[in-house]
Amino acid sequence: MEIPQEISNYLAIERDQWDVEHIVCRKCGKKFFTLKDAALHIYHIHGVKIAHKYAET
Repeated sequence: MEIPQEISNYLAIERDQWDVEHIVCRKCGKKFFTLKDAALHIYHIHGVKIAHKYAET
């Protein structure tokens, strides 16, 4: 799982105690399983306009 460079300032990848990868919002700590869900979150909640193109895929 990779986070595109354009939105990497807002999202990070973390592993939990069961070695499952999550995408985590750097602003509020909310966890996601897919890039689309994380992009929708930072677009609608935090107003990151560039994330819109990743929310559509």
